[in-house]
Amino acid sequence: MQENFDFYTLIIIITFLGVLLFTAFLINKKKEFFKSHINKNKSIDIISSSLLGGGNRVIMFKVNQNNFLVVSNKSSISNILPLNQLDLKNISENNL
Repeated sequence: MQENFDFYTLIIIITFLGVLLFTAFLINKKKEFFKSHINKNKSIDIISSSLLGGGNRVIMFKVNQNNFLVVSNKSSISNILPLNQLDLKNISENNL
């Protein structure tokens, strides 16, 4: 069962793919602009995320001016530790 494609169908397909590629390019160029508008009213902000190895991950995030640290593993329950700005300053001064 073979159907022939006419020239009109080919133009529609190429135009549609061109519009999709142009939209993807535009979104990629303006992604910081879109992120700032999407995350404008968010109360949770991720400060840092690092992979420690062996399935362990450390995430620092801020909720309403309070900092927290999460240590997670694939096979165990995550630990959430509250961090205060004073504790962070004391730790960095002691390490220097």
